[in-house]
Amino acid sequence: MTDTITKFVIKRRDKNSSWDVKELVTNVKWTTDMNYSAGELDFDLIEVNDGFGIKNGDVVMFDWNGHKIFKGYVFKVDLKAGKTYSVIAYDGLRYFKSSDSMVFPVSTLGQRFNTICNYLNVSHKVVSGPKHKLKAELDDNKSYFSMLQSGINSTYTATGERYFLRDNYGVVELRKYPYKQLNWIIGDKSLVTDYTLTRSIEQSANVVKVVKSSTTKGKKKVSTEQATGNTIKKWGKLVHVEQTAKKLNEAQMKALAKQKLKRLNRQTTQLKITAIGK
Repeated sequence: MTDTITKFVIKRRDKNSSWDVKELVTNVKWTTDMNYSAGELDFDLIEVNDGFGIKNGDVVMFDWNGHKIFKGYVFKVDLKAGKTYSVIAYDGLRYFKSSDSMVFPVSTLGQRFNTICNYLNVSHKVVSGPKHKLKAELDDNKSYFSMLQSGINSTYTATGERYFLRDNYGVVELRKYPYKQLNWIIGDKSLVTDYTLTRSIEQSANVVKVVKSSTTKGKKKVSTEQATGNTIKKWGKLVHVEQTAKKLNEAQMKALAKQKLKRLNRQTTQLKITAIGK
């Protein structure tokens, strides 16, 4: 089957009016990033004299080879010479960039996710959520992304489980890693044109110190955990200091130091791939 756009519809958000524009769009570019950002769809649209003009807030639905790829909303429209619109649309995660002040009681990551999505009137689903309870928290003038990132990081520190946000064709989902693992083979007969494999210890640590300010002025309590393997010999001593103002006893400070050490005493690996779409 020839690779092609099988659906490209633009719909008014507050009306039933919609237009099939798959024969009128060019230069379509879809960009996603797992690092707390919205999916973006850029495209050009030829203007036609049929009473339709694209507007900010319009819904955009894009399918490729029969697969649902993107559903989002127009955020920017440029009308260029030659009667062509240049359009930028984002998926539902774009609304998580806004800042707010919210108070969260003791609750799970999934419960906080639901609270934010309900407030934003964003279609959402907890596909997989942790049972771990997060402590009560006041988030003042923070983005919704930052609020959820805080909960995701705290959950990972406590449980070792990683969670992430994604927009699944108009439904914002909370999911657990790994998701849709692929058996990729990189070689001369693959569609990969370039790749970079990066291994780094820039964010690593093999000694973790948890430091708590004491109620006695000028005094601090410190709990230290050091790697028992050979990373200190191989990398040198990499120290991470975790400041905490929480009322933790010595056992809790030691447990926190161990959790941080388990997370940081490793190198990070990143694979960047440039490939031909098919």
